[in-house]
Amino acid sequence: MTADAALKFLKASADPTRLRLLALLAGGEATVGELVEVLGQSQPRVSRHLRLLAAARLVAHFRDGQWVYYRLDPGIVLADLLDRVLGLARAGDATIAADQDRMAGIRRQRERYAFAAPTGPRRWAEPAAGRPGEAALRQALEDALGGQPVGDVLDIGVGAGALLGLLAPRARSAVGLDISRGMRVLARSRLQQAGLAHCTIRAGDMHALAFPDLSFDLVVLDEVLSLSTDPQRALAETARVLRPAGRLLVLDRILPAALRLPPAGGEAGGLFENQLAAMLRAAGLRPGSPAWFPARSPGFALLTATAATPRQRTDNHDD
Repeated sequence: MTADAALKFLKASADPTRLRLLALLAGGEATVGELVEVLGQSQPRVSRHLRLLAAARLVAHFRDGQWVYYRLDPGIVLADLLDRVLGLARAGDATIAADQDRMAGIRRQRERYAFAAPTGPRRWAEPAAGRPGEAALRQALEDALGGQPVGDVLDIGVGAGALLGLLAPRARSAVGLDISRGMRVLARSRLQQAGLAHCTIRAGDMHALAFPDLSFDLVVLDEVLSLSTDPQRALAETARVLRPAGRLLVLDRILPAALRLPPAGGEAGGLFENQLAAMLRAAGLRPGSPAWFPARSPGFALLTATAATPRQRTDNHDD
């Protein structure tokens, strides 16, 4: 870190309002409107403080529809120092403690908003009929991934955040993607209430992922591939953002191998095992065997596929 960058860090974090903002964002991303409501200050004033924090590389922002969300910058150089400062502030400052309580109330309101919205996720918020429960999912993930950290994770079709909530404690960073505004609100609320502040929830389309190549160590397709109108394109995008030897998890209704393959995209009942394996290989991924869940979750399986290493990609190119 340069001396200039260090001075910006110290100056930005020394202001009382900016310290309150940093303490709030340490609990998870929030909109400008939510921060204004908690601090009880004007929107222009809060925005000015956020711009100064962004200039010091302490916060970052992104747009989700008409809302702009702020979060702690994942690339903060003095992250350990900031953690210590915020820990001390939370322990001894009544104003910051009150801020935390107000933000917790706002997060609960988010969930109520999501259910009340006309296009909200009411019927998708709870597990679908037959979907594996939390204990079965936890065991399946343990079998597939072991007990090791999972690095940078992308969950496509995050829904209410149940699966990402199981993976996030082992992730360095975690991104949940969904096309539904209501589901994003719901997932963000539930993950933050679970203390998983390093998760970020974004709008996105699995057929055109807005991430650079080689961005993730683990990508999850959670009950979305069987709904895709172009599953091969979705898998190609997944392969593009996976790092060498990265892993893909497909959680979906997977039907045992059949002699006659259905049209691309499978049938309404799920994906055929042999069709899915062929599509994965075509995308440059090495499929494993599906692990089906117990009888209480008929048809549901978790399949792991691995991205090629640089050497394997070179060999394939040479062929």
